[in-house]
Amino acid sequence: MTGSQRTTVARIRTLGVLAASVAAVIAVAAPPAPAQAQNPTQLLRIGALLSITGGGSSLGNTSRAALEVATARWNQRLKSQHQSARVELDIIDTGQDPTRAVSGFQQLADRGVRIIVGPQSSAEVAAIQPLANARGVLVVSQGSTASSLAMPDDNVFRFVPNDHVEGRATTDLMVHQGIRIVVPMWRDDRGNQGLADSVRAAATSEGAQVTAGFRYEPGTTAFGPDLQAIGSQVAAATQQVGASHVAVYLAGFEETAEVLAAAGTIPGLADARWYGGDGSAQAVQLVDNASAATFAVKTSGYPSPLVALPASSTQRDAALIRAIARRAHATPDAFALAAYDALDVGVQTLRSTGTSVDGPTLRAGFAKAASGYAGVTGTIHLDPSGDRTSAPYAYWSICRAGSQRARWVRSGTWTPSPTDPTGPGRVAGGTCPR
Repeated sequence: MTGSQRTTVARIRTLGVLAASVAAVIAVAAPPAPAQAQNPTQLLRIGALLSITGGGSSLGNTSRAALEVATARWNQRLKSQHQSARVELDIIDTGQDPTRAVSGFQQLADRGVRIIVGPQSSAEVAAIQPLANARGVLVVSQGSTASSLAMPDDNVFRFVPNDHVEGRATTDLMVHQGIRIVVPMWRDDRGNQGLADSVRAAATSEGAQVTAGFRYEPGTTAFGPDLQAIGSQVAAATQQVGASHVAVYLAGFEETAEVLAAAGTIPGLADARWYGGDGSAQAVQLVDNASAATFAVKTSGYPSPLVALPASSTQRDAALIRAIARRAHATPDAFALAAYDALDVGVQTLRSTGTSVDGPTLRAGFAKAASGYAGVTGTIHLDPSGDRTSAPYAYWSICRAGSQRARWVRSGTWTPSPTDPTGPGRVAGGTCPR
């Protein structure tokens, strides 16, 4: 290599090193890629307070399955639309205990959750209602019915009608079946107290008598003494109007299986008709307990009301309902599907308002998204307290065909008055098929 050639190579190497150095400086100084800087993932957090264990676990577990399916569907939709957002679901088990509900609420609020689905019992909702207002967090219950919690402009929404509507649906069936005296028995909690009060008011307005009844404490396991008090009232009512015109109205949760089983050992109680509330309707515990199921069949099926799904929704959302049923290993009722609707409206709200707005703005956004929303449970209309105005109900009865195992059967329907949601409605059926 000549001197001239060596000089040329040296210049090329020098220029190469300089170019590399400049490129490195540019690379270091350059801002991150626009997609990363301008489109960070928006996290849409939805919390849930559910009774996964303990009382109310039937609804708690079907609600969990509904929320998990809803979350998966939202994330699949956002991904297919190339949206930089993701839904995150955070579930806490309350065991239907108001104290645990308060603790769970605080945990979710501390994590930045702005919308919570549940709790499902009115006692739990009552416990966290002041906290929701103070912390600007929305609570959307799929199961609370206590009319005493209906407060305008608070942060509690309820996607089911309150106890005035259900109480009317139950009373209309009783009157339709010739009941003249009602003996109530109910669990001592906010929701079941409200149901007992509403049945008392509706039955009295229809000219029926309602006895003092009996209120039992949560945690009761031996119902013999309680049922002796009910037995005395049933005996007096039977002497007055005849057994076929006497009803026992039982409002509680899954523990009502033990109540029915014990009632079978008290003379005279099987002569009256028995009716239930939404807290035990379709609960597997009542048909898995052979003694409870036998007593229910003897007493005209223990018809119990649940919000009914519109026929149009049942057909349109059949695949969705099957997906939830597979995940829950149980058929979801309208309350569980109300949890699905609650998450759907909640995500729409957060996408519209953002996650850092104040409480009133978030509440207004949710109310707007919910108004006229066509969900799995039908079109939602809310009253000024944020509660669903009304809905049709289905009666579910425990029936047995021949020697087959007893099972829950949809035995009738109640359609509300188009002008007065808590006035007399239209009853069809209500007894086990022959």
